Amino acid sequence: MRRLAALLLLLAGVVSSHAQWQIFAEKLPKPGTWARYQHETIRDGKAVSKSELSLSVRSGMDVSGKPHVWFTVEPVGWLGSREHAPLRLLLSADMDRKQASRLIENSQEIVFSNPVKGSYHMTREDIAWVSKWANLTYTSELNEDTPAKEIIEAGGKPFACERMKMLASTVTDPPMVPKQTIEFKGTVWRSDATPFGVVRAEWVEKTTKKDRNREETRRLTLQASGWESPPTEPVDRGKDFSVWRLIFNR
Repeated sequence: MRRLAALLLLLAGVVSSHAQWQIFAEKLPKPGTWARYQHETIRDGKAVSKSELSLSVRSGMDVSGKPHVWFTVEPVGWLGSREHAPLRLLLSADMDRKQASRLIENSQEIVFSNPVKGSYHMTREDIAWVSKWANLTYTSELNEDTPAKEIIEAGGKPFACERMKMLASTVTDPPMVPKQTIEFKGTVWRSDATPFGVVRAEWVEKTTKKDRNREETRRLTLQASGWESPPTEPVDRGKDFSVWRLIFNR
């Protein structure tokens, strides 16, 4: 029972913790495109941690006659995993901003490529089940900010950017687990000269659970991008998603 309760807490948190990925997913670039971002966590004006986040696109398949691609974010944790690994989302190749704002909901399939415990995949039904169980609700919007244009340097190059105001929130209120609210408020600097459309993003992330509040600033900055021949072999989907497998084999 203690392991089940711990997993339920992790499930509730992870469903709501990745709102920032949506800013990269509108009109995804062609398969083989990649980009690397520096991910910083900032407290009291100082970076307390730095890591690298990589994005890439590889060929997928047609779903209902519409081309889809695999959008990969790595390395990340997923559903309580101890390991960080590539997370692949099967998405429409031409999502607009509104569709991208509901990234998890609009994923046809999700694969977590855990290098230790093995890969597993989630179908749309699995994704819907986890979201429904967590009683997930969320909002997300990007609007023109002031100033509307700004020059931002990233990866040693200047970019003429469109400055956007980001506002988002996610709420999870599952059974047996305290309600949690995460609010995101910040700025996204966008440029079509970058493959995923984002030069920099910085936001304040405020988490509220019961009577506890945590607030920290996060920043993503483009470091490099390019294109290389995408893999030709299919994505290893691994095993079917199972809550019980997660409980006893995390």
